Amino acid sequence: MSGIVLKRNFTEGSDVEAGQSLYQIDPATYQADYDSAKGELAKSEAAAAIAHLTVKRYVPLVGTKYISQQEYDQAIADARQADAAVVAAKAAVESARINLAYTKVTSPISGRIGKSNVTEGALMTNGQSTELATVQQLDPIYVDVTQSSNDFMRLKQSVEQGNLHKDSASSTVQLVMENGQVYPIKGTLQFSDVTVDESTGSITLRAVFPNPQHSLLPGMFVRARIDEGVQPNAILVPQQGVTRTPR
Repeated sequence: MSGIVLKRNFTEGSDVEAGQSLYQIDPATYQADYDSAKGELAKSEAAAAIAHLTVKRYVPLVGTKYISQQEYDQAIADARQADAAVVAAKAAVESARINLAYTKVTSPISGRIGKSNVTEGALMTNGQSTELATVQQLDPIYVDVTQSSNDFMRLKQSVEQGNLHKDSASSTVQLVMENGQVYPIKGTLQFSDVTVDESTGSITLRAVFPNPQHSLLPGMFVRARIDEGVQPNAILVPQQGVTRTPR
């Protein structure tokens, strides 16, 4: 999609809805292509109609001195070719319609949009490396955390051996913000990656959190507490009675 940006239809830093108009690209060229494709379709349909009328007129004349079998066969072939031309013309119209629709740039998701990287009057080119703008989904929001492969295997073995009981298929996750406060809404563990990062020996886990107040933002540093399961025979002591030493 290439063309001049005629208008920006959003306020930078605002919340946008899926399907909301963001930019209007100059549609003149694409509108002309669409109109031309519709004209070619009309011509193809007219030619196909004439071809089928010719076949219909030839049917009672086959085998007489007025029309030969070869002429009749050619008329049938011409009608089929005309039908194929109609199919191709319809595809061209649909392609032109899609290109015309792309001149209205809409948001693919609901979220918050950042700054615009293009201004009204700028030329947008097909395949350009700079995106027009970025929309970030905020509610729900995804949080990626890492877990060492050793911890992953230890927990997996504990569950398999019955030493650790899981109450449900999905684990609950609690977030601790950078300022030490606990995020009030718990999330759920969505999935764990299928590969181990060779450089760190860790596995990426992804949790999803409701974020109605947009308190969590992309790129924010948080710590996660994941409820992996319950060990029934564990011994608990008050946290105040636990001390840590350099050793």
